[in-house]
Amino acid sequence: MVVLSDEMWRSQFGEDPHMVGRTISLNRTKFVVIGVAAQGFRGLDPWPSEFWAPVTMQKAFEPDSDLLPEDNTGWLSLLGRMRPGVSLEKVRADLSVIAGRLDQQYAGRTTTLTVRRATFMGRSEERTVVFGIGAVVLAAVALVLLIACANVANLLLARASARQKEIAIRLSIGGSRWRIVRQLLTESLLIAFLGGTAGSLLAFWSVEGIARYLLAHLPHGVPPLVWDVSPDLHVWGYSFALTAVTGIVFGLTPALYATQQDLSTAVKGDGGGFLGRRSSGGMLRSSLVGVQVAVCMVLLIASGLLMRGLYLAQTVDPGFEMKGMTQARFDLPSQGYNAERAQAFQRELIARVEALPGVDEVEQARAMPLGNQFLGTGLTPAGETESRQFEFNVVSPGFFTILGMPMVRGRAFTEAEAQSDAPVLVVTESTARRLWPGQDAIGKTLRETPPAGAAFGVLGNVDEKKAYQVVGIVKDSQVSHLGQSDGLFLYMPAGPKEQQVLQLLVHSNGGDVATINGIRKAARMLDADLIVDVTRLADNLELWRTPSRMVATLSGVLGALALLLASIGVHGVVSYGVSQRIREIGIRMTLGAGGRDVLSLVLRQALRPVVIGALVGVIACAAVSQVLSDVLYGLGAHDPFAFIGVPVFLLGAAFLASYLPARRASRVDPIVALRYE
Repeated sequence: MVVLSDEMWRSQFGEDPHMVGRTISLNRTKFVVIGVAAQGFRGLDPWPSEFWAPVTMQKAFEPDSDLLPEDNTGWLSLLGRMRPGVSLEKVRADLSVIAGRLDQQYAGRTTTLTVRRATFMGRSEERTVVFGIGAVVLAAVALVLLIACANVANLLLARASARQKEIAIRLSIGGSRWRIVRQLLTESLLIAFLGGTAGSLLAFWSVEGIARYLLAHLPHGVPPLVWDVSPDLHVWGYSFALTAVTGIVFGLTPALYATQQDLSTAVKGDGGGFLGRRSSGGMLRSSLVGVQVAVCMVLLIASGLLMRGLYLAQTVDPGFEMKGMTQARFDLPSQGYNAERAQAFQRELIARVEALPGVDEVEQARAMPLGNQFLGTGLTPAGETESRQFEFNVVSPGFFTILGMPMVRGRAFTEAEAQSDAPVLVVTESTARRLWPGQDAIGKTLRETPPAGAAFGVLGNVDEKKAYQVVGIVKDSQVSHLGQSDGLFLYMPAGPKEQQVLQLLVHSNGGDVATINGIRKAARMLDADLIVDVTRLADNLELWRTPSRMVATLSGVLGALALLLASIGVHGVVSYGVSQRIREIGIRMTLGAGGRDVLSLVLRQALRPVVIGALVGVIACAAVSQVLSDVLYGLGAHDPFAFIGVPVFLLGAAFLASYLPARRASRVDPIVALRYE
């Protein structure tokens, strides 16, 4: 029995109303369609389900494993509806009692329960990844918001200074300070809500299109995702609350500053100076400029690190040849192939592919280089008692030659060793150095340690007491993780017993498209129902580059926006300060100060908070840059280029933003300045 999704019903069967009750073939098994899910329902996971089958049909989809009789294997998630009035804590307590009773029936068994309310993407490992990415994005956006709010606060401070005499007169004739603060705060909230409304409308209008674009450009091999990013009441409420909080927090300080002044001085119009030591307003504006620059520095250095990491990921040499390489991946066990049938299929497919025009070599491997397939097991070096975890691959003898991976010492496998499942290994350079420092690894032995219930795979068909001898050392390469080549990694020969799980690696000079089509045709002629995924080997790189590209693009946009806002803030503060000091500048120039002296004075006072903020930002980014290390392929978290180049660039932008108004101040006519009110 099977229930189809509404999308599968429409796309495959054209909304045939007589589909219910008919038999369809899925994974070489006949199923009776008993229903169609409600429109739009695709399950509780981000990866949409096309159909649902009874749990008792597990073996039909995974013929090589039968999980139903396994009492100690946790592979199911249970969904249940709670009765009215029953709390989640009571459900958790009842299930814990049941689990404890089951554990008593099996010696050494311990059941770990995770009970939570059913939500979209309910598995903890999925939520952890998404929440981690979301937290980083929200932190970056919050920093940009902080810069924008600091800018607005500076503008409100400037406006309050311009209205100093008006506010002083209101206070002098009996106006209460709280009433004036409320008026100024109302003005700041109005500005905040106008800006927040415009920004929310723009975000809601664009976010669905951006999400569709990103989902449509996921790399090959990533299953299709379903994300509902349409706004709801929660999102609108969050936007409203954020707008209100920012409007109050960054409008209250200028309002309090504006109403806390010496009335006699304010009425006479003796305004505070720009960034002067005696001006509390100037100190506050300088502090806000420093905050903007510090936050901008964090974002720009993070963007610089990610851009550098993306560049290295785009130009990285993984240590093996990809040009002219094609991979063909298929799952024979799930299609009901036993060992004998798999051997015959592999033998015939290799012969047909080798006969294709332009194909000069065909090899086999259990995991494709950078194919997001990870195999591991526990092995114990001779003379040691502690087991170590290794990643491994099972390959045919010509695997190293076809990929251009040179042998540093020793040799590769022979055909005789592959056919006889000989206990021999080829290890990487870094593995040899770590296990046998200062020694020759050729001839050393490793003994397998069965991983007790580990998630890693096992080498398979191996006697626990059997020793494996190292016959070769191959040059390090990034075959498992992009940017990492120093892990414990080994290769075993692909023999007859491994044919069910092996995939093809093909080198040709006849063009990728022709080779891909030829391989598909050859596989279809042998088994028309077998699903064969044929792609270029170079496409595997995109699976690793895409997260880095997305994060780098986002950080670049936010960094550029932060730089623009910070530059506007610095320019605005300096321009306002110059306008407030026209009379002072005229007096200085009358007493003999030259244009260069005025220019130097203004720049020195303007850049002081910029330099302090930049230093704080560099220190802060050095402390948090480790968060980005997972996507910095081949790059340290404290890359000198980013930590030197970005501050120089930011200080240059701040200097330019300060120089323009400072230059204007240095050209003031003293006579005009002395008449300035």
